[in-house]
Amino acid sequence: MNKHAIEPLKQNRYGEQGDIPARKKRIYNLNNEWYFLTREYGVFGPYNSLLKARQELNLYMRRLGIVRAANS
Repeated sequence: MNKHAIEPLKQNRYGEQGDIPARKKRIYNLNNEWYFLTREYGVFGPYNSLLKARQELNLYMRRLGIVRAANS
């Protein structure tokens, strides 16, 4: 099994201040397919690329109101 996780960003999220809290690795690769994890609904994927997994994770977080769209 080929499992590779992407390091979380080390910056505050929208509205956060102060020290950056510990974050889990959300995006990972398993057998050449990409997935992301959420607290609420578990695993999403597979996606055929890291870029697609990141795009879908960003869309998911925008829908939940966790992050804002770049143009907001």
